[in-house]
Amino acid sequence: MRHRHAARGGGLSLLAVLAAGLPVEASANAIIPYMAVPWGQAFLLPLVVAVEGVALWRFLGGRFPPALGQSFVANVVSTLVGAAVYFAAMPLFGQTLFDWWFKGVFATEAVRNLLIAVAFAVVLFIVSWLLESAVVARLRKAGSWRAVARQCAIANLITYVALISLAVSFQR
Repeated sequence: MRHRHAARGGGLSLLAVLAAGLPVEASANAIIPYMAVPWGQAFLLPLVVAVEGVALWRFLGGRFPPALGQSFVANVVSTLVGAAVYFAAMPLFGQTLFDWWFKGVFATEAVRNLLIAVAFAVVLFIVSWLLESAVVARLRKAGSWRAVARQCAIANLITYVALISLAVSFQR
């Protein structure tokens, strides 16, 4: 018997086919793949959901399809909140950040690139970890986000290491 909330087949495949036909532009200096390819989320989100779904299933137990669904919902929430924070913050800090990054006199441009990439990665990790822990705890009826926080942190760490490794490999 199929789970009543099971995904209809072919939805992600159709999205991938449609997204593959969209024009994209890449930046050789990008550190985080989401920033490197404007449509990066369309390609990377399914990978992140799958990896974190497997991690949650292994760490928290239960059946695999619900863990995958929890990973999907948590990552969509995290992505939407991250986008909202980005669009709210850029008008306030964007020009200052741009001036410091490209016109700054502090160290070299390579050092500034590293500092800004690490700062973004740390902030994004903390935001996604807290949000995804809260969502997974609610979906699992765990009572408190602390019941799943460690496992969600490890799942996020796995995907962040993989994405940063992917980004670094494109730098070569």
